[in-house]
Amino acid sequence: MSRQLIYALQVKIKKHAVLLTLLCLPLSVSAQESNHVSQRGDALLTQVHSDALEAQVVALQENVAAGSSFHALRTRSAHHREATENTIRYITNQFRRSPRLQVNEQVFGGIRNVVATLPPRSNSTSKRIFIICAHYDTQAIRDPNWNPLSSTAPGANNNGTGVAAMLEIASLLSRYEYDHELRFVAFGGEELGFLGSRQYVRNASAIKINDDTDTAFAREKIIAVFNLDMFGFNWKSDLVEIVTNNDSSWISRALIIANRWYDIGLKIRRSQDEFVDISSHKPFWDGGYNAVTLTESSTPWRDSQNYNANPFYHTAADTADKVNFRLVKKVTQLVLITMDSLLTDMFHPMRQVPQLRLELPTTTEESELEIIGTFHSDFPIDIIVHPSQTEAIIDRETQTYTARVPLNPGKNVLNVVARYPLGAVSVVKSTILTQAFAWRDVVVFPNPARSDGLTEFRVEANADITDMRIAIYDSDGNLIKRIEGVADRLSQRLWRTWWNQQTSYGLAVSPGIYFSHISVVSKGVTYTYLEKLAILR
Repeated sequence: MSRQLIYALQVKIKKHAVLLTLLCLPLSVSAQESNHVSQRGDALLTQVHSDALEAQVVALQENVAAGSSFHALRTRSAHHREATENTIRYITNQFRRSPRLQVNEQVFGGIRNVVATLPPRSNSTSKRIFIICAHYDTQAIRDPNWNPLSSTAPGANNNGTGVAAMLEIASLLSRYEYDHELRFVAFGGEELGFLGSRQYVRNASAIKINDDTDTAFAREKIIAVFNLDMFGFNWKSDLVEIVTNNDSSWISRALIIANRWYDIGLKIRRSQDEFVDISSHKPFWDGGYNAVTLTESSTPWRDSQNYNANPFYHTAADTADKVNFRLVKKVTQLVLITMDSLLTDMFHPMRQVPQLRLELPTTTEESELEIIGTFHSDFPIDIIVHPSQTEAIIDRETQTYTARVPLNPGKNVLNVVARYPLGAVSVVKSTILTQAFAWRDVVVFPNPARSDGLTEFRVEANADITDMRIAIYDSDGNLIKRIEGVADRLSQRLWRTWWNQQTSYGLAVSPGIYFSHISVVSKGVTYTYLEKLAILR
């Protein structure tokens, strides 16, 4: 059996597998009857499967046309009418598997968007709208002589991964009822200059309102847009980049907090730049709406930290066998639980802000103190301890947090902040670090030093010093010089001495690395400090 035939057979098997999976899922569960949102988030995580996502991507990649031949078009180019119509048919059918989704199309100038709306619960008065979107069209312009009407552009990663994630999230979230409207939008014409999203925003910004006297226009109240665009090619790390602007930073913060809260394990890189226009978030920014794009890299054509350049980007080689579906699953999980949390708690009128408590000892002798506190939150948060910027470890089951924070001698004011997407709460406590002796400052200057100059040794402590000595050793550990220090005339806590780069016999030392063993005596106790010193010619 040929490799091509085997691959075609595998494609058909995977397509049938995802259809069976989707058919077996229950379709409607009331959010009011579900468990607590945090517990539901844990359950939602388990319902995202790599195999189902892969089957969706393969189906989009092959784009098998209906009819007697069932031939694979292997493109979704916006210029290819048959491919576009077949893709629209597939996406529409997937949306319609969830009977609570209301599906319609936007058609303009040959570009087609598919919109699936999950209406708010019947007694809700909210006008807020949340959107998860992805573009479905493809191109392979990095291939020589690529022709959009006759050449292939399978687009498994760009943007089969985004569409597959959106379809899976739509299937899962449409089982619940929310107080706000949720929309899933498949954009066409993204590769032609964001045509689909530009038209969508244009319509959303000018909705006709007819009354008995006049016709007016009003903007839709779109609160947050999650744009999913190409996040499957990374075999180096589980990295996702979130592209945001300043106004939308709360959405990226929600994603980062959810990633930690549910321990999804993604590496998140946040790029906050008003001018990044790589995807369909940009028309929403231009229209004054909050939006972020989740992608494998905002510059997929070049290497960056934790990411190797994608050689298949915008080529006919962008196929499912190049996609890391473990990563696709994690990104899908992240968007799924973040959106569920936002719809359930963040914009609920009776939402309770997190409660935070911290107890500290009045004094301590530990220069690195382990703090333990409690919190109460019905939704994801993270906890940061200032001024050290220490991220606390959260135990969701016991509603406790721990952190090890460095202290300075004397009074330490700790500010513990619990952050959530729309704000933060904090608690401030102080403790005094009492130490018999602490090095406040140790200076060896200049370092590196010239062999014909002087090196100053200066130490300052939190207590009076009665003696200071310096021992200089070469790199072999041989003692070459002993030096005594003198106290500053205004303070016994500050001592100094100098070295002229000569041995005890008055010979100039050779260039190289030396070690200065600094020892001081305070209240009868000796304290030592080791500092490396480089001598140049």
